[in-house]
Amino acid sequence: MELKDFIRETLVQLAQGIEEANMELRSSAAVVNPENVIVDVTGKAKHYGILSASDDIVEYLPSVQAIEFDVAVHATEGKEKSAKGGISVGAMNIGGSGGASESKSSESRIQFKIPMVLPHGK
Repeated sequence: MELKDFIRETLVQLAQGIEEANMELRSSAAVVNPENVIVDVTGKAKHYGILSASDDIVEYLPSVQAIEFDVAVHATEGKEKSAKGGISVGAMNIGGSGGASESKSSESRIQFKIPMVLPHGK
């Protein structure tokens, strides 16, 4: 897989993951990647930022946490003498099986943060 394809697919899957998470959380107070976040640029706060006040009157401004991800993706591309080649990403294997093989492998790390308003206790 070329780097540009890897980057494209990673970004597409991140965006789809955020959309799907928000759909599943719509009956909750949690929001992934919320709008109108005032980010703490001082670095002194224990949170990423706060939601700015909207037209609705709120008793408090919910804090926004930065959920950090550090994902390692291990890809193996190979040629097998007695079967088709394949690509293996993580625990998922697509392609050939059995026989002697030659393979090239690489590991890519993806680190990112996604802001999220977590539901609060009552």
